[in-house]
Parts: sequence; structure tokens; C-alpha cells
Amino acid sequence: MRYQLAKLISQRAAFGGYSRSLFHSQNVAFSNSNSLAEDAIKLDYNNSHIASLPSITSKSLLDSRQVLGKGTSFVDSCSLIIQGGKGGDGEITFDKIPPRTVGPPSGGNGGRGGDVYVVASKNVTSLNQVKKVYAVQGGQNGKSKRQHGANGANTIIYVPVGTIIRQVPLPEYKEFTPSIYEDAEMNALSKYYKFRRNYIPQKDRIKMLWDRVEVRKNSGIMMEIDLIKDGQKHLVFRGGQGGFGNPHFQTPLIAGPGIAGRGEVVPPVKLELELKTLADVGLVGLPNAGKSTLLKAVSNAHPKIAPYPFTTLNPYIGTIDFPDFWTMTIADMPGIISGAHQNQGLGLRFLRHIERNKIFVYVIDLASPNPWDDLKILQDELESYKVGLTLRPSIVAANKADVSDIAKENLMILREKTSMPIVPISAKYDKNVTTLTSLMRTLVTNITEEPNQSI
Repeated sequence: MRYQLAKLISQRAAFGGYSRSLFHSQNVAFSNSNSLAEDAIKLDYNNSHIASLPSITSKSLLDSRQVLGKGTSFVDSCSLIIQGGKGGDGEITFDKIPPRTVGPPSGGNGGRGGDVYVVASKNVTSLNQVKKVYAVQGGQNGKSKRQHGANGANTIIYVPVGTIIRQVPLPEYKEFTPSIYEDAEMNALSKYYKFRRNYIPQKDRIKMLWDRVEVRKNSGIMMEIDLIKDGQKHLVFRGGQGGFGNPHFQTPLIAGPGIAGRGEVVPPVKLELELKTLADVGLVGLPNAGKSTLLKAVSNAHPKIAPYPFTTLNPYIGTIDFPDFWTMTIADMPGIISGAHQNQGLGLRFLRHIERNKIFVYVIDLASPNPWDDLKILQDELESYKVGLTLRPSIVAANKADVSDIAKENLMILREKTSMPIVPISAKYDKNVTTLTSLMRTLVTNITEEPNQSI
């Protein structure tokens, strides 16, 4: 038995080690062609172990993917429903003081239901962590000896800076109230109060209870919140009030009330979240124009760079640090093609991120046959998406200026075609990027100093 156990442990250890080698070899194979034969041997060895240990294969493979940090998809719009958060019920109890069997009322109040807050965080870049349904914790019921119920725990939803929250109307919420009493009025009253068994209040006391009912008023105004600052916090769902214990209903005429309040039931809330990336500078360009290379050259971001179109599938945001400790954010947007405003290419999904940037930097490939036509396509698409968007302060970053003599000729023609400032650069070799970032800073500073400037 001990021998079999030791053998199983050694097999699991060997499999775990080779599973990491398997994924490592798959990553290295693309960059080091000389190791393909060795990787193939490791792969075959792993397949033999996978066949012999089916019970741990899936878990080991999953762990290996997690170690490698396999990314999740970028989400910039979603909806969620918040429900629950009911207040705790009050308690109906009485102290027992000898020789009397029933003393003064001592029921505790119910606790409040939990609230839900939405907080903007610069450490969150996508809405992929937002759940579809949030069940908020309710308040606990009151107990005897005036012990009040605990409040429900609050829920905090972290979203990226630049998230817009809109409330969506839901069908009218109707709470089910069971028919406990033969009298219709008592059944209606039992929605807000609970009574001791076999207790029927008198008519004057029923009127008193109706006067004390507090119904949450609905203004009918749907909330709309724009989270534009890091740490900005908003309440989007308020939990229900807890019900009062029976001491709250004690009066000179009612020495031992058999009445307690029920916790408030809160109707569910539906919210739609839309992310519009906030940055000082937005890089706009056709696919494969060098936007990601420029972002990597001037900031601390590390976007994916490859020699094929649509390498960037979601916005990347980096920070430019200047020697005087002044910082500026810059966003790399997915490539725009002709017809993007009609949802072609990556379409409208990412055009929304462009409109929240303070200035635009049009990244143009000088080595293309007609770079001025590329600039016109970009401006036409932005203007078609939102009128007046091209009036925002802009710079033309004439990339790949060192490729060939045709780049120099195109640069001269491009200067004649536009009045925007043009900065020739080579993002790949970090040439003249300092001049570009200095001009970016000047434009951003000018906008920041103008209080009436709207984005």
C-alpha cells in the first residue's frame, strides 16, 4: 500500500513538472525555432502521462494556464441587476419578571439591508469583473432582550474611470403577500407589520398603524452617473429599513403590544454600464500605422506589437512621466478603417472611447502611397461618428519618417494638405518622440487651464 501511494505521488509530481514544461515549450516555440525538436519530445512525453492520469489532467492544465496569466476579454458595456437588501423584521417578545409570566416588551429592531456602491478605480481597466446579478445581504431580524439585528453588509462594485451608469426601468415590482387573515385590511396591513398569534388589533389601533406606515417614494427619475475621477463613489442601491420591535409600539393605552414592524422590501434595480476611456491624449490611426509602437516608446504601457492589422483589439492606456514629475495619460485606440462609423471593422464599439480624450494624435504612416488620404479617412470617420469631434486640438505624428526617400516627399505634400502641426517621428527607433511629447504636453496644459473646455 505504501509503495503504491509513493508511486502515485511521484507520478503526480512528474506530471505537474512536465505540464509546466509543456506550456513553456509552446510559448518558446514561436521565438526559438532551434528548440522545436526538444519541445516536441517534451510534448510526446506529456501525452503519455496524460493518458495514464486522466483524473488530474484538466486541473493541471488549468493551473498552467493561470500561471502563464492567460488574459480575459475586454468588456466596455454590460448590464446588471441588484436585488435583495431587505430590512430585518422587528421581534415580538416580553421580559419574564417573576412572579409575572409576561413583563414589559423587549423585542429588538431589525437591521438595515445592505447598500451597493459603485467606485471608480484607475486600477481597473475593463468591465469584465462586473457580475450580472448582485444579491445584496439583508438585515438580520431583531431578537429578545432588546437585541437589535445586524445590518446587512454593503457591496462595492469597482469599475474603470470613465464609466457611465444609467438606470433602466423594470416592470412594476409587486411583492407577494400571503392571505393570513380573513379580513382584507388585516392582510394588507400584514405587509408592513407582524402580529402575535391570535392577536387582532382594534379599529383605532389599526388606524394608528396605517398612519405610521412609511412607503419609500419613487421620484420616477432614472439615475445617470458619470465616474470621471479615481476614487469617485456613488450609492446606486439603498437597502431596506429594519422593522421596529414591539417596544416601539408601547403607549399608555397599549402596555404590552403584540405588534412589530416588518423589514422594508426594496424593489430590484437594473443598471447599464458603459465605459468610455478617459485619457489626456488619444492615438488615432489606421490599422498597422504604428500606434502601439508609439505608445510603448513614450509611456510605461506594453501593448501587443505585431506586423499585421488589428493587433490592438481594445484600448491601452499608458502614462508619460516627465522629468519635472508632471504626468500625462495616453491611450492607444484600435485601428479605424473607412466605414467604422457604420460599424465596419471594429466599428462603433471603440469609437466611443475616442470622444473622451482631450487631444488627438493622428498617427500616419508616411511610407504609405497617399498618407494624406489616410488622414482624411480618419477625420471623416470621427466627424461622421460625432459632429465637431475633429475640431478638438490635434497633432499629426508622421510615423516611419526614416523608411525611405518617399517618406520625405510624402511629408512635404502632407504639410501642404493640412494646417495641423506635423511632427515626423520614428516610433520604432525612438526618433523625435521627445518633440512630439512636448507638443502634446503644451496642448493638454492649455486645455486644462481653460475651465470652460468640455470633453
